[in-house]
Amino acid sequence: MKEVLKKKLRRSLWLEIDLDQLESNYLALKEMVGSVKVMPAVKANGYGHGIVQCSQILAECGADYLGVGSVDEAILLRENGVRTPILVFESSFIPDMARVFREYDLMPTVFNMEQAQALSAVSDKEMKIFVKIDTGRGRLGINAEEFPDFYKELKEFQNLKVEGVYSHMCGAEWPDENCPSRSEYPLWQYGRFCKAMEGIGEEGKKIPFRQLANTPACIAYPEIRMTGICPGRAIWGYSPLERREGHPDLAMPMKALKSRLLDIHEVTGGKFGPGFSAVRLDHPRRIGVVAGGVGDGISPKHAASGHVLIRGKKIPIASAICLEHMIVDLTECPEAKMGDEVVLFGSQGNENIPISALLKAWDKTLVEFWTSFSPHISRVYLKRGEVYSITSGDIPKRIDL
Repeated sequence: MKEVLKKKLRRSLWLEIDLDQLESNYLALKEMVGSVKVMPAVKANGYGHGIVQCSQILAECGADYLGVGSVDEAILLRENGVRTPILVFESSFIPDMARVFREYDLMPTVFNMEQAQALSAVSDKEMKIFVKIDTGRGRLGINAEEFPDFYKELKEFQNLKVEGVYSHMCGAEWPDENCPSRSEYPLWQYGRFCKAMEGIGEEGKKIPFRQLANTPACIAYPEIRMTGICPGRAIWGYSPLERREGHPDLAMPMKALKSRLLDIHEVTGGKFGPGFSAVRLDHPRRIGVVAGGVGDGISPKHAASGHVLIRGKKIPIASAICLEHMIVDLTECPEAKMGDEVVLFGSQGNENIPISALLKAWDKTLVEFWTSFSPHISRVYLKRGEVYSITSGDIPKRIDL
C-alpha cells in the first residue's frame, strides 16, 4: 500500500478511479461524434465515481455541458470551481428553487408554465433553460405533440432563453436488417422529436443543444445525434451494445475497491454456522476483521459465496457482513498481518476479482453497483498510475434556518 494512502486516508476503505481512462472514454465519444456537442451525465455522484474530481477532468477535456441529478450536485461543482454550463435534470420543485438556479448560474429543466413563470419572476437578466420533451420514455417532459404551442408561450418570457431541448430515448439497440422491428420504437421516438422541432420552424435551428441520443442511441444511430448527445454509462466505460464496428473503445475508470485488515485474532464462536447462524467452535478459528460493510454499500449477499484478495490469495468471507466490517477466514493465509491491503474487487498479485463476479454475487446491474457505494467512501484518483488526488468522504454542511 502506498505510503501516501496510509497518511491521507481517514478510513481504511477506498475506491480507485483511473482519471486517464475517464478522459479516454470522453475523447473516444467526442471523436465518434465530431462537431456534435457532448453533455456527460455526472448525476448520482458521477455514477458513484465522485462528481467533483470527475467533472473537473471532463471540463478540462472540453465538455460542452454537464448534466447533474440535483441542485445540490450543481452547487457542489460551482463551489469547486467548475464553470462549465450545468443542466439540472428535474429533481426539485422549481417554484421553490428558482432563486438558487439564478444565484449559481444553473440551467433548469422546464416542461410546464408554472416552472417558467417562477424562473422568469426571479431573473433580472437572461436565464438559460432546457426544455424536456417526452418522446416515449413515459416519464417527465411535455408530450412531443404539445411542444410547439408550449414553446410559443415560452417565447413570451423575454428573460428566458431556450438553450437546449432534449428527450430520453428508450430501448435503443443496434438496428438489424433481419429484424426491422428492433428499430421501430427508437425511430418512432426520433420521428416525434423531429416533428416537435418542425412545429417551431426556423426557431428550432437556433437552439444550440438538441438531443435525443443517450449512450446506446448515440452509438447505434448516428443519424439521430442532431446537435448533441448525452452519454451516461458510456462516460463511465460501459454501453449495453455488443461490440462491433462503429463502437467506441471504452473501459471502466472504476478499477478497484480496497480495504485493510484492521485486526487478526482467534475466536471460539460467532456467526459461522449454516446461514451464518451463531455457533460455538470445536477449534479456534483465525479470522481477520476488514473495514467495509453494508453501511458502505457492500451487499450482504456478498457473504454467501464471496472472497477477497489478501497477499495475492483468494480468502473466503467467513461471517455475515456488519454495517461497517466484514470477517474473513485466514486459515489458509497464516502470513497475513494487520494493515495488509484487502481487495474486494480488482487485482492483487496474479489474482483478480472482476466487477462481473460481484454483479452476480450481489444481484445488481452495473449502474446499481456503481451507485451503491456510499459517498463517504474515499475515492483515490489515479493519473498515469500514480495517486493524483484523494477525497475523504462527504462533510455535510449546516443549513441555517
